[in-house]
Amino acid sequence: MKGNSLRALVISSLLMGAPLAASYEVAMPAYVEAAAVTAEVDASVGQATNRGGVMVYPTLKSALAALDQQKATSATLRLAPGTYREKVTINVPNLLLIGKDAATTTIVWDDAEGTPVRPEDAALKKKQYKMDCATVTISKKATNFQAVNITFANDFPTEEARVDKRVGGSVQAFALTNEADMSSFYNCRFLGRQDTLYANAGRQYYKNCYIEGDVDFIFGQASAAVFDGCEIKSLSRAVKEDGKSHGMGYVTAPSTLAQDKGYLFYKCHLTGDIPSPHYVMLGRPWHPSSEKREVNSAATFRECQIDVTMKDNAWNSMKNKFATFKPEDNRLFEYKNTGKGAKISKNRRQLTDAQAKDYTVEAFLGDWKPTKRG
Repeated sequence: MKGNSLRALVISSLLMGAPLAASYEVAMPAYVEAAAVTAEVDASVGQATNRGGVMVYPTLKSALAALDQQKATSATLRLAPGTYREKVTINVPNLLLIGKDAATTTIVWDDAEGTPVRPEDAALKKKQYKMDCATVTISKKATNFQAVNITFANDFPTEEARVDKRVGGSVQAFALTNEADMSSFYNCRFLGRQDTLYANAGRQYYKNCYIEGDVDFIFGQASAAVFDGCEIKSLSRAVKEDGKSHGMGYVTAPSTLAQDKGYLFYKCHLTGDIPSPHYVMLGRPWHPSSEKREVNSAATFRECQIDVTMKDNAWNSMKNKFATFKPEDNRLFEYKNTGKGAKISKNRRQLTDAQAKDYTVEAFLGDWKPTKRG
């Protein structure tokens, strides 16, 4: 089992009625502060310590477990600069997770598709992780989740690990799985390689965030996900794997249901460290073989600056075990993009001005107006 690279304190204004601790030592390099929890409790949880009506927990996971046990309906967790080497699931609605600076406040783990299931996850009744490999999972229960100034990372898929004997080659390794409706992220970073951000359900909003990866690194079935003013960086895949050179990567792989809006990238900056002659593609339509509902993948890049190498054809087909799905049969569009990678071709369909009225932040999010709380 992996240990914390930095132990984390969690400070929580949960137990206002609990007796004060006789003594208190500030010995940890990182902490998490929780406040504004509506649930009333009578005792501490686990190895918690009370300081002036503020509870101190040893890990982020133990703080979340306490909130779950208390059936909290809202909370604020404040993370001080530090590396929180933990794999966590968030179920608390109306939770605000806030750090001082995303560059120095990181939640990271390294499970990936094919890595062995650890003893504490024996309840999964499987030998290897797959779609449950995310460092942080925000469940459907966590409606109105918000994160500010936090880095979510999966550090399994480094250049060395991509030929790791445990797995081999490029594999899924999620930094974040998000299935919470009305979830929003401000000044956050998402670090990984393949399948970094699994934006998979509900309405989601990302403002001034940084997202990096190499293959399908923004993917999933979110009903409407807006990326507003974000930097989207494609990492190089020009490495040798089993004697082959893989230089082409994909930014998106949406699996949008036919009735939903999908992904909107609005005024984002697409960057990359892709060496010639390799290049990046905007995406491909993912139609999961197990999905019984009608899928019509949707992703639109609107008024983005594309400063990474792309060819005239920037959208590709994608297969499942039943068929091949082509870009022209899905909703994959661009509108008024600029930069060296902004080209127009038959493959790169452009919205008309009339169509563009339905591809705004407001149109995608409907009656939900995200408000930054941190």
